[in-house]
Amino acid sequence: MLKVLFFIETLGGGGAEKVLCDLVNHMDQSKFDITVQTLWPSDYRKKLAEWIHYRSVYASNSRWNQYRMRLESALGLIYRMHMRDNYDIEIAYLEMGSTKIVASSTNKKAVKIAWVHCDLEIHMAAVLERFVKKTAPMYKRFDRIVCVSEDVLRSYTALFGQVPQACVLHNTVDDNDIIKRAKLPLPNDASKRRTTVVTLGRLTRQKGYDRLLQVHKLLMTQGLEYDLWILGDGEDRLKLETFVKENRLQDSVRFFGYINNPYPFIKAADLLVCSSRFEGFSTFVTEGLILGKPIVTTDCTGMHELLGDSEYGLITENSVDGLYKGMKKCLNDSTILSEYSQKALERGKAFATTKLVDTTERFLEEAARLK
Repeated sequence: MLKVLFFIETLGGGGAEKVLCDLVNHMDQSKFDITVQTLWPSDYRKKLAEWIHYRSVYASNSRWNQYRMRLESALGLIYRMHMRDNYDIEIAYLEMGSTKIVASSTNKKAVKIAWVHCDLEIHMAAVLERFVKKTAPMYKRFDRIVCVSEDVLRSYTALFGQVPQACVLHNTVDDNDIIKRAKLPLPNDASKRRTTVVTLGRLTRQKGYDRLLQVHKLLMTQGLEYDLWILGDGEDRLKLETFVKENRLQDSVRFFGYINNPYPFIKAADLLVCSSRFEGFSTFVTEGLILGKPIVTTDCTGMHELLGDSEYGLITENSVDGLYKGMKKCLNDSTILSEYSQKALERGKAFATTKLVDTTERFLEEAARLK
């Protein structure tokens, strides 16, 4: 049995955190003894199967522990002081902080793997040269690199080369759970009244909701009538809500915040929209395919792997104008929505949980033989 550590800073509401839970919950417990560890305590029992071990580095997210974390991180002591164990495989399941911490591992026995979930060239564009200089020595301490899409792999190798060896493993999603939970009713405050567009994600610049609201305003002024439901929370929420109020869009835009079960919302949608400036391998779009929903998305990382050349959903230029043209095209033609709905169901079958988990398990078993 392989003893495996998955380290991630939090088990909060993000996409990487969710796919990590979906992955480990479906792995074979007769082959893998799994520990998930985070920096801060999480409500893990609602997210992790009972057989999975859970630890947090710090007992609480107090001001003192935040100061302690910054100090120990700067000195490279977090692993040595809080994570030492006899693992066969140690995985940094997210770039940046998690990668830095696992890179400092003193366990010479363990195979070390770093997971990359985003296009680093785009994500770190503002400080790219400094980022590469600082991060390259960390990645060299790993035995394997996992990228969640071919685009992420191309970006990673452009920055760091192929040392250590990098490969692609698509994110795991729980297709059966998605379908089951989508059958539950919408909450009382979310009754559908007309054509409804749904988007989901953290309210940050990355997700491009500022652009989506600009497009929505333009479409409304041109006489298109529909509701836009935005699911998620984040640092840009106040700014986005202010835009809605200033442009008198309150009647057509709803902010629902973080939703524990977003699938009834996705099922109720007539169209799903991804307005992101960059992605890695979109969990939201993958879930939409599984539920057979028509999708329009900006041309960001991973979308061609998910949707082909607009075969299973419409991929637009990654701009306000591109998103505007794509949404207008879909909302003006119910035939397009119907055709993409059928295509999405077809494509969604490729993301069955068993296929994705089996591929990841085989990869880990092969990686364990490196040492």
